[in-house]
Amino acid sequence: MLWLLLAGVGQAARAQTAATDSLRRELAQTRPDSSRVLQLLKLAYSYRASKPDSTTHLARKALQLAQRVGFGKGEGQALGMIGGVQREQGQLPEAFATLLQSLPLNRQNRDFEGEARSLNSLGNISLDLRQYRQALRYYEQSKTLFERLQLQPWVAGALTNLGSCYEKLGVLDSALLFQQRAEQLIAQHPQPRLAAALALRNMGNVLARLGRHPEAFAYYRRAIRETYLNNDLRNRAMAAYLMADLHHTLQQPDSALRYAHEALRTAQKVSYRVTMLEASNLLTRLYQARANVDSAFRYQRLAMATHDSLFGPEKFQQLQLLAFTEQQKQLRQEQAQEHQTVRYQRLGLLAIACIIGAVALLLGRSNRQQRRANQLLNERNVQIDAQRQELAATLAELRSTQAQLVAAEKLAFIGELSAGIAHELRNPLAFMHNFAEVSVALIDQEQPGAAQAPGLEQEIRAGLKQNLQQISQHGQRASSIIKNMLDHARTGTSQREPTDLNALVAQTLLLTNHGSVAPGAGPAVELHTHFAPQLQPVPTVPGELGRALLNLFTNALQAARLRQAAEPGHQPVVSVTTERVGNAVEVRVRDNGPGMSDAVAAQAFKPFFTTKPVGEGTGLGLSLAHDIITKGHHGSLTLKTQEGEFTEFTVQIPA
Repeated sequence: MLWLLLAGVGQAARAQTAATDSLRRELAQTRPDSSRVLQLLKLAYSYRASKPDSTTHLARKALQLAQRVGFGKGEGQALGMIGGVQREQGQLPEAFATLLQSLPLNRQNRDFEGEARSLNSLGNISLDLRQYRQALRYYEQSKTLFERLQLQPWVAGALTNLGSCYEKLGVLDSALLFQQRAEQLIAQHPQPRLAAALALRNMGNVLARLGRHPEAFAYYRRAIRETYLNNDLRNRAMAAYLMADLHHTLQQPDSALRYAHEALRTAQKVSYRVTMLEASNLLTRLYQARANVDSAFRYQRLAMATHDSLFGPEKFQQLQLLAFTEQQKQLRQEQAQEHQTVRYQRLGLLAIACIIGAVALLLGRSNRQQRRANQLLNERNVQIDAQRQELAATLAELRSTQAQLVAAEKLAFIGELSAGIAHELRNPLAFMHNFAEVSVALIDQEQPGAAQAPGLEQEIRAGLKQNLQQISQHGQRASSIIKNMLDHARTGTSQREPTDLNALVAQTLLLTNHGSVAPGAGPAVELHTHFAPQLQPVPTVPGELGRALLNLFTNALQAARLRQAAEPGHQPVVSVTTERVGNAVEVRVRDNGPGMSDAVAAQAFKPFFTTKPVGEGTGLGLSLAHDIITKGHHGSLTLKTQEGEFTEFTVQIPA
């Protein structure tokens, strides 16, 4: 089997070389005009997946020639190809700026294919920055243009990109549907196979998220085989990394290590920094699990360098400036359209006034109809005044609405940018935690044949080790706070499923460690449960609702133990009850803790509000539970309390 695969690879490489040589021969016979620009772009595209530097060199030659001969369409296509390669090599600010130059040129020259490719590349940049909603908008526009041009292989590429966005957002049913549509379109139009490898690995991602691991492995292997047909090193590196990650998830470290090394080597050949970052991070974790400190340290340094080249502060600021400039440009275009609309309205009013004046002159010719004409004129003037006032009110309302829309767009942009910053903060915190653990491991290592260190050195090493452990613990706490913030900002697009609420409550209670007793803390908390018999399944998202219930149970247990600590001899009790109430199912959580004052109860569900000491709570638990229940499940979460007596939370979920 191996020699057959190698033979197939050799044939594919020879086929690609023959096609490239043919393009070079045609280029040598082409005059230095617009046709030569297009021939240079064809040759550049043939190197896209295997030799990106050659692609950039040829595209820049095409750009210079297009500018010299005044070929606007070729200039836009060359800029679009340069921007696409810059994005693949991790130069995101430069790629964004280049594509913002190509897009107006495409539109100005009515080059719909070039416009669609530029929009697709902008969607890829948004996907790299985890701005999935913005990526969806770019991919939808790109798909519409490709469909209008009946370029079915490119339509398939847009469909699989849309499916990838929905997979990142957790909308797996939509993701699977788009990937199936892309796969069907590629089967109907097998040549040219522009998006075959991309669609295969994206389908593997969706199946892996759905837990269908054997099918996911099969699609990843098909994707790797597909890349050998056209020497597509980028998709080969990405597919190898996804194989490694799935092996790691299934706790198969040897296979994960082999594919991770293959992914890193292949990505380095084409300077594909996104996969280099992911593969080096995975190798760091794998070598840490094997206690291979040197290798873990080496790949972690590589991951940090790659991360800084992709998402460093300077590049992030450049992207912010470019995005803000593009937003201001769109705002100016909207204002220009509004001014044009007002101008047309004024011209319409002027035309109406001219017509009324003409009518008045005609009526004035007849003395017998003078009064009637005057009365009619007065009536018309009243109507015009009313219409003018109505139009003025409408214009004022339109301007107010537009101002609100602009403000909402700015807030949405800031929200997406903040979520991206929060995502990027998690990587430095992970690096800090990993470096602390690696440093502790290095301290603990004994050098063979080394003499016993004196007492002062031992104390210094012990103090250093303790400080590193403190750094690791505080880094983990910061990561926990960021995770809670991201959970709080999540839109809740997960698929609901029928859930046995009694079983979910019982399983969540097992996670609270309610039966544990601290030394000298008195008796354990008594847990009273009463589950409604024969309770019908309720449509929920079990993971999210379980997280909300766990927050409520943990708060109740902490409150009961808090009163026990303040009042020796007090028996802490927590009761949990489920029952059917009309068209809803109700869960009540009650504790006999110290209760809450009215002022505290009024702020209980606000984000970041907490009465716990500094360092013991983030103030996001009840706020997150409230959002999951009310927004994610269209239910209600209410609070009833009496200071010094009890606190009771009531959850209602529509049945």
